Amino acid sequence: MNPRKPNTSKYAASHKLVVYGVVLMFLVLISLAMIKDKLCSNTPNLTSGLRKQVEYCKVPDHKKELIRNLEPLIAQEPLDIWEGLGKEEKNIKYLPSIMDLSSKDRFIYIDLGAREYDSSIGSWFLKQYPKQNKTFEIYAVEADKSFHKEYKSRKGVTLLPYAAWIRNETVVFGSKPIIVKDKVWRMRPFGRIEGQKAQEDKRSAVVKVQAFDFVDWLKRTIKPTDFVVVKMDVEGTEVTLIRELVERGAICLIDELFMECHFDRYVKCCSGERINRFNFSYDQCYNMFSELRKMGSFVHQWWIIF
Repeated sequence: MNPRKPNTSKYAASHKLVVYGVVLMFLVLISLAMIKDKLCSNTPNLTSGLRKQVEYCKVPDHKKELIRNLEPLIAQEPLDIWEGLGKEEKNIKYLPSIMDLSSKDRFIYIDLGAREYDSSIGSWFLKQYPKQNKTFEIYAVEADKSFHKEYKSRKGVTLLPYAAWIRNETVVFGSKPIIVKDKVWRMRPFGRIEGQKAQEDKRSAVVKVQAFDFVDWLKRTIKPTDFVVVKMDVEGTEVTLIRELVERGAICLIDELFMECHFDRYVKCCSGERINRFNFSYDQCYNMFSELRKMGSFVHQWWIIF
């Protein structure tokens, strides 16, 4: 009697199913990665400047420890963000409250997007920020001419009447309308570098102003021995400024940064609808804050305070 040959067709079929399953899973993972990359294409690639950041800043271990002990970033988008989160101010850990400033030569506060004097300089920095009895040089960076007059009478404040940018050039400055479904809210021209398209769409409120290379100015003005505080509220331009500060090795000149990251938020008028001005999500902003802290930057979410 001839021995019966084993039925290898079943094993071969099973093997093929396993191979096909692995290949299919691989393709699914690749597709998901591509989708994620596309969805996050607006997120600034801060890691491209990480090597420069480490090279120039050489963040000491004690500062890394201070950063780990900062108030936690708010991971979930707060839907009441524009109704005021001043209650969170008590949780902010200001750098001068946890370190000695006596070794620093100069003390400088730079307000990017200063607007009127009492917007943040008079109402927040001079009243609330701990200074260890140090006198700070104050720079108000504001391109909107309607706010310039009041700074003429403010002693100790230097007005830089320009838009903070990455080049010295004339820019289209103003506001795109907020559009939700069929409703359009036209804004007054303030706060944001919009680009040429906004000037041509006939709906945006824009003017042309002079911008200056803030990164270059910072590198020429500030020394590593200075103590520098920056508030950055520039209506969406912060993404470009942060990327340039990192890539050009200037982020390390800022000891403490209070930054608002603008994103397409929900609006009260229309349930489930978002404005369409910035093309950034809250998650992308949160990731940018997180990455900056990992890189050694003492950064806070500015809108938590006001």
